[in-house]
Amino acid sequence: MDIVVDHIIIAVADLEQATQAFSSMLGRKPSWRGTHPTYGSANSLFRLDNTYLELLAATGGEGFAGARVRDHISTHGEGLLGLIFGTDNAEAFCVHAKEKGLAVSAPQEGTGIDDNTGAVRKWRNMFWDDEAANGIFSFMIVHDNPEALPIAPIEGVGHITGVDHIVVQSSDKDHAKKFFGDQLGVRLALEQSRPAWGGDMLFFRCNSMSVEVIAPHDPKKRRDALTGLALKTDDIAASVARLQAAGIKVSEIREGRKPKTLVATIKSHVCEVPTLLIQHQ
Repeated sequence: MDIVVDHIIIAVADLEQATQAFSSMLGRKPSWRGTHPTYGSANSLFRLDNTYLELLAATGGEGFAGARVRDHISTHGEGLLGLIFGTDNAEAFCVHAKEKGLAVSAPQEGTGIDDNTGAVRKWRNMFWDDEAANGIFSFMIVHDNPEALPIAPIEGVGHITGVDHIVVQSSDKDHAKKFFGDQLGVRLALEQSRPAWGGDMLFFRCNSMSVEVIAPHDPKKRRDALTGLALKTDDIAASVARLQAAGIKVSEIREGRKPKTLVATIKSHVCEVPTLLIQHQ
């Protein structure tokens, strides 16, 4: 049973504007455009090398997805909404999760149709209550055919290749270890104390990326939150030049905290998601 970060959901107010912004920022066209009347939502998907990004907007209809987007935007504005995990074996995951005390639903079938091509994708979702993840919206998905979602077409040089890590701010390190590590089965690769970076840090590794949990040493009890995203590039100089040419605000290139990395902060066209660009040398 393999566990991966399947995709990351970003709540957006205007799907057309957000899609154009992310396409310019990523240097890629969308892989997929979908409309979901029963969910009350519509989306644009960008499949990268190791996961995909989902821009999710509410439509006029009723449905749990649209309601969740509206609630998030009214409370927090646009930004990171969900961290969705994937597996290749739904039945094995359900058995494992229940053995570890995670109350997970039976697999529920879902279908997506690309608005532009008519292509069809099918999957099964397994849900749990947000409180199981201390407030983070997450669930497990298994795709009938993972290759049914095309790689996002590249436009120009210095494109984004994948996700390096997503940041989780947590008030309960032990709960995070239990949820991500024990219940979901994601490998805890490293645990260290870094007060200068915000407290204790947990690095959960899967599909060539990390879920980085930051837990302050003196935390106030609060719900966990998704607080940042780091995107990979093979050539940060080319990426920064492309972003600047497109009118996207980006910082100067600097050395990263991790040895042999270069980073830059992307300051616009990210729908309020704190976004770091990173190259591993």
